[in-house]
Amino acid sequence: MNTRHSFALLLAAATCAVASADEWISEDIPSWRGSEGSSYYLWDTFTSANGAVDGPNFPNNEPFPSGNAMLFNFADGAVISGTGNIYGFGGPLNIHTYAYTQADALAATFNVATLGSEINYASMMLAWTNGIEGGESGVLFATESVNYWEEIDFGNGVGALVNVSWSWDLSGIDADVRELAVIFGGTGSHMSLDMVGLDVLTAVPASGALALLGMAGIAGRRRRR
Repeated sequence: MNTRHSFALLLAAATCAVASADEWISEDIPSWRGSEGSSYYLWDTFTSANGAVDGPNFPNNEPFPSGNAMLFNFADGAVISGTGNIYGFGGPLNIHTYAYTQADALAATFNVATLGSEINYASMMLAWTNGIEGGESGVLFATESVNYWEEIDFGNGVGALVNVSWSWDLSGIDADVRELAVIFGGTGSHMSLDMVGLDVLTAVPASGALALLGMAGIAGRRRRR
């Protein structure tokens, strides 16, 4: 290991210990979490610093790998710290979080915990598609909600320990939204990505529609007999 990366790992381990408790200081929990049609994906430790080389980070709270959600850093110069954070030693991070649904997505809430340099909040966006190549797509923006902010000097100038969240209402989109991408970057080097949480709410078929689907299945079995 070269001296540059040895220093990066030592620095990242030292600076990340404060906020790497694998729990939120203050999390925005949507009222619909845990309800039918909702999914929650949590990354509280990471193994891939460069998604283009090492592949995705899968959620830690799902059977590995489910493929329903993935997180990548596409910026060079990042390392995995001793506490499992993605640490932007060589420049700002470029984080892409993807989720794939089995029904129309209606809402999404995104929580992030960082320390050191802060997120470039203006860069945060949610891109969506209907899951068909060349099909309908769009981009949404939202104002961040800073749930916790504490100024801390991590040895590279003044930084902060931050828990921040965003929420998007997708119910007004006149399309069947099946793929989501939440994308953001850092303001500079020395940002440590500690935790990420993504809640997604999808439509649930009405009971009448479910009954019709069940009857159709019975009829199909009868015809095959």
